[in-house]
Formats: sequence, C-alpha cells, structure tokens
Amino acid sequence: MDLSRISLIIYDLDGTLYEDTHHFDYYANELKKRLPQDVQDRFQADYEAGVRDEHPMRIGRTYDAVRDLILVQIKGQVQEAYTYDGEQLPAEKVSELYPNGVTVNLEDMFSVGDLWWVPGCIARHYGLTDAQTSEAFLATREFMMGPDFHMNNIPNLLETIAASRANGVKQVLVTNSPQPDSEKILDKIGLLNSFDEKVFTARKPSGTKAVFERLSEQFNVPYERILSVGDNWVNEILPALELGCQTVYIDPHNIGETLESTARVKSMQGALDFIKGAGQQ
Repeated sequence: MDLSRISLIIYDLDGTLYEDTHHFDYYANELKKRLPQDVQDRFQADYEAGVRDEHPMRIGRTYDAVRDLILVQIKGQVQEAYTYDGEQLPAEKVSELYPNGVTVNLEDMFSVGDLWWVPGCIARHYGLTDAQTSEAFLATREFMMGPDFHMNNIPNLLETIAASRANGVKQVLVTNSPQPDSEKILDKIGLLNSFDEKVFTARKPSGTKAVFERLSEQFNVPYERILSVGDNWVNEILPALELGCQTVYIDPHNIGETLESTARVKSMQGALDFIKGAGQQ
C-alpha cells in the first residue's frame, strides 16, 4: 500500500470506529419479542450458535430470503448453498438456481457481513417482516443513544484521526445508520467533530459506489488516493477495490483469508498505523 498517495480516508461506523458488541444481544432480544412465542426459543438458540460461528447463518454468508437459503458467494458467484438447517445443495442445483449469480441488496438478498445481520436474517427466517425488523433496529439504536449504553473508546483512535486530518488528509464517515443515533454515538466516543463530511443512510453495499463517486468529485481526489476502512467486506471493501481505491479490511472473525483487500487487520487498533501514515511523504 502506498500510503503517501492517500489524501482521503472513508470510514465505516459500526464495528469500525467502535468495537463494542453487547448491543447485538439487545437487538436480538428486540427481534425475539416481535416473533411468535412458539419460535422464540429456537430463534435464541440459533442466534447464539450464529454468534459462535456454529450455525449456517453466520458472518461471511449471504441470505436468500426468498428461497430461505444460505449462500457462500464471492463477487456474486455462488460457490455453495445450504438450507437453513445446514443441508448442502448439490452443485447442479446451485447452478440451476443461480445461473447468473446474485446481487446483494437490502430487500431479499442480504449480505451477512457483520453481527447486525446474523440475528436480523435469522428473525426473517422465522417470519419477521422488514417493518418489524426495522422497528427492532431503531429500538436498539435508541437504546444505544441513551445513558445505559456504555461504550469503550478505541485507544489512540481520536488522536490518530486528528493527526491525519492535520496532515491534510480528508476524513469522511459513511454509514448505513441514520443521522440522529449515529451522531449521538460519535459524540459518546469523542469523534463527532473529527470528520470533514458525514454521510448517513448510505444504503451500502448497493449505494457504496455512488457515495464514493460523489466524494471523489466533491474533494477532487482520484480513487487511487482514497483509502476505505471498514469491517464489512461486501459493503466497504469490494466496491472500493472495484473503483480502484486502497482498503483496510477489519476482520475480527478471520473470514478474509481468501478475500481481496489491500491490507487486512484483526481490529481497528491494527489500522491506526495506516491512518497515521496516510499522506506522509
């Protein structure tokens, strides 16, 4: 990676600028409350297994909500497909169902790219509607804005971003989350005023490239001088690479060994040297 050429860094929020995970249990409970009582125990067991990577619905997979199938796919090409209970479909059946590959969206083909999507997709399997899922998500974000949600700052992150910004590197936040709760979270971790631009409700991954294109024009920075930092490969890394950006993939679950990225780290702590070195000659 040629850090000296970087003049714009784009960050994800959830799982990137903070790494707390206890809110996922709160979200799972909000989802469970909205399910029929007779499936709540099964949902809870499946969620706990998914968090341990012991269920087919786990980080790195794609959920076809129409067919209720769990897919292993790279760049849209389906490699494997499983029933919800883990039975693998024959290769010829996979080819028959997905002859032209798949396109991840936010409607019926979901990338399970981080822990938000594990309980969300499991809940959809058990019949929760998009409206109910959104309601549970917003209830969780409201909890995260409140005084009972305590967050741990990533050591030296604030200072590192400030130093990079002082060095002339533009700093931008791009998140799928709404503005009010995102800004409250940024305030809690001391990063509210750390960015030259903040983009909310970005609709990643389908909207990632459009946002990056706009930012490239806005700051007059070519793609090869942009660094994308995020923990969701489908949302923040693949689209950035396809545009020609450099990337740092935060991969705490170690699913990225076969996935393309400019650099891969276990946590945001490992990304600080890249941020600090950006723009330095």
